[in-house]
Amino acid sequence: MTTNLVPYDENKSIEVQFAQALEHYQLHKSDASVSPFDFLQTFKQIAASQALKLGSELNDDESNAHLYEQFSSWDLETKLWNLAEDLYSSRLSSPEDFHVHDYSSLSLKQDQFLSSHPKLKELLIIINWIQRNTNSFSYQSNEQTKWQNTKIALQTADVSVFIQDNTKSNQKFIDKLDIDAPLRSNLPVHPNDQLIDSENYSVIYKLILSGKIQEAIDYANTTGNFALALILVGAAQDYKDPVLDGVGAGDDNDSQAGGLKHKLLWKETVYKLSQQSNLNKYEKLIYNYLCGGDISENLKAAGNSWEESLLLYAYQLLSYKLDLFILENSSESLSISIPKPHPRSINEILNALSSANTEVAAESLNPLRIISGAIMIDEVWSVIQKIDNDSLENKNILRILVHLAIFIALVRPIEDASALTSIIRFYISDLLETNMSDLIPVYLSFIPNETDARETYSIILSSITDKDERTRQLKAAKKISQPFINEEVGDMIIVDDDDKLVNVLRRTVERVMKETEPYYQNESAVLVHDDDSKTDETDFTLYRAVEWFFENHMYEDAIKATIVVVRRFLANGKLASLKRFASGNDFKRLILDYNVSVIHKKDDNEISEDVKQELLEYNNFIEALTLIDDWKSFTASGNSYNGSTVESSLEKTNKVLKSILSKWLLDLPDPVFKDFRALYIPYLIMELITIYQNARVKDWKYIHQAYGLINEVADNSENDYLECFTKSGRLNEFLVKCGELSIVSSERGIQGIFSPVK
Repeated sequence: MTTNLVPYDENKSIEVQFAQALEHYQLHKSDASVSPFDFLQTFKQIAASQALKLGSELNDDESNAHLYEQFSSWDLETKLWNLAEDLYSSRLSSPEDFHVHDYSSLSLKQDQFLSSHPKLKELLIIINWIQRNTNSFSYQSNEQTKWQNTKIALQTADVSVFIQDNTKSNQKFIDKLDIDAPLRSNLPVHPNDQLIDSENYSVIYKLILSGKIQEAIDYANTTGNFALALILVGAAQDYKDPVLDGVGAGDDNDSQAGGLKHKLLWKETVYKLSQQSNLNKYEKLIYNYLCGGDISENLKAAGNSWEESLLLYAYQLLSYKLDLFILENSSESLSISIPKPHPRSINEILNALSSANTEVAAESLNPLRIISGAIMIDEVWSVIQKIDNDSLENKNILRILVHLAIFIALVRPIEDASALTSIIRFYISDLLETNMSDLIPVYLSFIPNETDARETYSIILSSITDKDERTRQLKAAKKISQPFINEEVGDMIIVDDDDKLVNVLRRTVERVMKETEPYYQNESAVLVHDDDSKTDETDFTLYRAVEWFFENHMYEDAIKATIVVVRRFLANGKLASLKRFASGNDFKRLILDYNVSVIHKKDDNEISEDVKQELLEYNNFIEALTLIDDWKSFTASGNSYNGSTVESSLEKTNKVLKSILSKWLLDLPDPVFKDFRALYIPYLIMELITIYQNARVKDWKYIHQAYGLINEVADNSENDYLECFTKSGRLNEFLVKCGELSIVSSERGIQGIFSPVK
């Protein structure tokens, strides 16, 4: 079983959950059963879980506006992922193979027509999506008798004739109880029946909008609205002849022809019915919707519901397009008076909603609905291209867009690789700001161009200096370093994962080297600083960047980069920074590891012996600096020179420093080494004189060793010490040091200065 890259978060942040979904895809994508739709479904489940949780909390605190806003956002996001799944499943599927003939039933021809016209099929998918995601509502379905109050009123009126009761109301109702009586007589039913009708028609209308036609038919029958139930049957059933179409011929139950044979006539009839002025308000809304006629009243009834308004427009347009198809494929002479819809495409519908003189226009500005609209018209990349820092105040929108972009880029050839890269970079920046850098490698692997991915990751890595975080990043990068998207159509370009990480780390160090280079171009006199207070942030950033090579065992790169860093520090007198760099990295061990790594390589070694020697020389120099610091600390702490190990320590210090003075960098050809000697030989000599001077309390011989070192400086025929003092401009400082030594030596008088060494 593959170990998850993304660490478990007990709080299960949304960012972690989304990253885990992508990670699972990446780690298992070689399995043919694994698809980008898998993580799309996970996104949907995450959003739905959040909506369900908040919905439950909202039930206990219905007046909490903030809670309602959060719930609405997650609810819309759940619908958005549903929409993406539905539409892209359709867009990526092959057209169904329909065997259609001239004699085939209209229903089969219509199915073939939709399959061959993707935009119309998508319109149907959008309608189904809205209906499937419509909030459910409760209603009572009690068996009723149609117009019971009117019936009682009529019976009472008949009795009143005989008893001459004049106390009854003079209001006139229909005198017949057939369904057409109100239209024929232009008289109403009893007011109570009107209220009951409104309630029942309202329920039926809601059920129809929800796509629950059979439930609406059942409710209509239960409430005594049998004529409406029959009309709805016409809406639900297209004429099919399985035998004629060659479908289900072996099954008697499935071989029966049935359904509405003249659908266009049914629509025309419903449209004419919808034009009646004295219809119940909700009954009229039902007929308007079913026939795809004038939906202006329906839009008003929809109020501020963006989804319901979209449904009304979409159903009207689909209905009109199918009517045209029927007209073109019918052998009968048909005509229809239903007006053409104004919006002629889903794009025009969305524009109509955004420009409506109602609250629907404001609802259209919701970013989640804008993204949903972009999915509908297949223009997600256009939305992503317009993204900038100012427009990403809502971090949830950024999260949705980046994951949607990744999904689309995986299932289709990439339309805009730069837009994908940009949106991923925006999201990575957000992860950095929110201390979730562990998730970054997952998203870097979806950047289509390796150079862009390397550049992005190098920026990130160059900013990471914490050792533990660097270790986590390396572990994560090694786990996922293969890009899973290729901007070129065809097979993905496969590059060795280790090489990819190496390239990223090289670019990281290269970036820091270039960015810090001007800082080390010092044209003024160099002052040597060996105290920790002189270590600045630039030095720290520089050597910590090089440590990526050490931590990833890139020995050759580490050697080369270390040489650059040490030279920069030495050229600017930054001994404190040099010591800090060396304290965490063993230069001698680095050379040994490199030598072992190239034993079995056939190619010529990249690192020359001169380079290795240079690094060893630096290592020896750092050892000398460490000894100097030890003696400074020893003296500052007031320790006694009578300890048992003091003598041996002094002898070791003397041996190491005298070796450095006489040999350091002399055998290497680069002229820069003379400059380094000019800077640091004077420093070492004066530090060693100080050590001698302080050690006199242990043994006066160290005073004589100090004078001996001074004499060596004076003898320029045997060494370059005096030349170094002169070149560095520290000769006067040296003479002052000599004077100080003379004063100290006079502690024992003239005999103390010239007494022989024991």
